[in-house]
Amino acid sequence: MKRSLPDTLYFVLKDLRHDWARTGLTVLGIAVVIFSFFILSTFAQSLVSFNEAESYKSNLIVVQSNLIDLGDSVLDDSALHTIEQMPSNLVSQVSPVIFRHLRINDHLIQLRAARVEDWITVFNMELLEGQWPKDFGEVAVGQDTAKANDWKIGSMVEIFGSEFRISAITRSPGSAFSSIWMPLNQAQVHFGKKNLYQMVVVQVAQNADADKVKLLLQTNPQLTGKYSVFFEDTYSQRNTQILKDMFSLMSICSILALLAVSFGTYTSTNLSLTERSREISILRAIGFPNNCLSRLLGLRAIMQALMAYIIGMVATFLYIAYRQSNTQLYVLGFNVSFKITWQIILGGFLLTTALALLGAWLSSRRLLHMSVNQMLRD
Repeated sequence: MKRSLPDTLYFVLKDLRHDWARTGLTVLGIAVVIFSFFILSTFAQSLVSFNEAESYKSNLIVVQSNLIDLGDSVLDDSALHTIEQMPSNLVSQVSPVIFRHLRINDHLIQLRAARVEDWITVFNMELLEGQWPKDFGEVAVGQDTAKANDWKIGSMVEIFGSEFRISAITRSPGSAFSSIWMPLNQAQVHFGKKNLYQMVVVQVAQNADADKVKLLLQTNPQLTGKYSVFFEDTYSQRNTQILKDMFSLMSICSILALLAVSFGTYTSTNLSLTERSREISILRAIGFPNNCLSRLLGLRAIMQALMAYIIGMVATFLYIAYRQSNTQLYVLGFNVSFKITWQIILGGFLLTTALALLGAWLSSRRLLHMSVNQMLRD
């Protein structure tokens, strides 16, 4: 007995409509799974762009040892003086830095203060808009921070109770692009002299051996034991590795979330078969072949998954629109934007279809292999 696809589709839709309450619950449950898959996948995808962040590799950073938060570091004047005494053929510039964490517009943002003349030569910063701060009360912001907070040239920001005007939007390598930059002389007035510097950035001379300079600083009696010395890109590489690990974890979680589609279709198909075993046995008795029943059940599972997929995808687009217009997500100082790609949509659809068919097949294989007499007795 052969059925055309339109006839089979009509039969399946009528069956789903007949049991609309269970169909709705099944579709809603699978839609939640689809939504979770999309959110996890888009979050993982948004981390990829940060994996290529680079830092200025000729710089060394000196900070207090055995600290987790860089903002807790304290570098005293004697340590700074020791570093500044390094020979000019080994070290070209020494730039002390004030580092703080700010909460602005409910976002955690990094504040960095250094001499403005060092911003280009030491920190490799690039001016995108406006002009470098000249007057007291002016600051620069990284382009990502400006975009996330809708800041423009002339916007005012409050930093520890004082108003500052944004005079420049900049770009710089590594994680520094997500910072607010303040001229060092302003920060010295604003924060006072006590526990002023959190780190010192040391620019190795052009023809000097950076590893040798690092070793000399590490073994200096004034620094050994109290301060740590590492290449600037080590910090960015650590953040990048964390983001890569998060990407892998989110990708795995998104696939595991999608596996629940099989459970949903398995449960729905199994309940339907159990309740209708007598009707199915009668269909088989009058010549309805097992492969045709399998196709019906498979198509039924696909239709449920398709409806759930559409609902989950629409919910995802609405959530992303809400997230972009209302709140921003930061990870390690990076602004994360949820972006759904065609690869995620297509890959998710193919996986959903395959897993729905798997669930339907697992639930029906035992019953459809039973004889008609066994089904009628049960």
